[in-house]
Amino acid sequence: MQTTLRNLLLTAALLVPAVALAGGYAVPNTNARDLSLAGSAVAGQKDATAAYVNPAALSGLEGLSVVANGTMIDFRSTWSATDGNSARESNLKPAWPPSLFASYSGRSNGIGWGVGAGFNIPFGGNVFWPGDWPGRFSIITVNRRTYGMYLTGGVQPLPQIKLGGGLIYYRTTEELSQAFNFLGQEGGAALGTSGGKVSFDLSAEITPLVGVPLTIGIDYKHKADQTLTGHAHFENAPAALGPNTLDQGVTHDLTIPNLLNVGIAYRVLPNLLLTGAWTFDRFIVYKRDLFAGDLGTTVLVNRDYKNGHTFRIGGEMEDVLPKLTVRAGVLRDISPTRPEALSPTIPDSNSTAVALGLGYQISPGLTVNATYFHAFFDSTNTVGAEV
Repeated sequence: MQTTLRNLLLTAALLVPAVALAGGYAVPNTNARDLSLAGSAVAGQKDATAAYVNPAALSGLEGLSVVANGTMIDFRSTWSATDGNSARESNLKPAWPPSLFASYSGRSNGIGWGVGAGFNIPFGGNVFWPGDWPGRFSIITVNRRTYGMYLTGGVQPLPQIKLGGGLIYYRTTEELSQAFNFLGQEGGAALGTSGGKVSFDLSAEITPLVGVPLTIGIDYKHKADQTLTGHAHFENAPAALGPNTLDQGVTHDLTIPNLLNVGIAYRVLPNLLLTGAWTFDRFIVYKRDLFAGDLGTTVLVNRDYKNGHTFRIGGEMEDVLPKLTVRAGVLRDISPTRPEALSPTIPDSNSTAVALGLGYQISPGLTVNATYFHAFFDSTNTVGAEV
């Protein structure tokens, strides 16, 4: 058996600001190549990241592929009173989500196949407000990380059809803090929870016309209903409030939504690939955050999300200069957040984002990619009176 090291990609990405680019608390695919195409390469996968984006494409690769990625996310949100006064900006505290994917592909009896594994952070929250800001009774800190771990594969039963899928394990950790007004006495509460759930992925890649370099990609990830458990701690609470403000165990039900991506890729020239995709986030399953303490204390944050969706286009031109690839992408995201449920715990609105990326082949089988991605969030107004 001969092992071929086909791809070793060392990638870097910079997102400013982009904590929730697929809406809600979803995080964009931070792989530098995919990010530079604004996530539009559902039908244009060519390395181990396919284990996450579209496992069916693994059956069209060759040999070993490894992709390591480091990212910095700089997210900022500014809230103002309706009279224009008391504007406050969240503290700058970048997030550094890593990702790593590896795959191996080959052919047996003329049938292409591939297997892949890896991890990333597909969902999360990274909000840090000043401790004295006017909205502190709603939230001060949200540090939520959902780790996705993938074991997937693909097979090519027919020359024009590739099928794939596999298992996903989501593991969420979260730390939250907020201030409380206890009968005129200000105090605080902090909690930490964690938990996980297994889900699954189904995907396909189709070349509908023989001899035409047009590809259609479809990927579906099922929802995961997690029950997180942990501990809540209260500070400076009056003794008169009794057991409700004692340290206690806490549970939190959190749903990772269904996710559908449909994409198209067309090779206009031998060195020019155009991509497009539509993303559907079934966030309607995310109704509320209810933190239930085992001594009777509850904290409720209404979400009542609708479904979200994103439109994406991108382009990739290879050998602009020898060994140099240039990429660009743009997207428009329609947020699932309703104005009446807008909350500083997960600042969110419709957004437009642009991306630019470069790839350079250092040597055969070794490529470095880098991306800059900037999201422009629409300004929005609260309808409720919580903040």
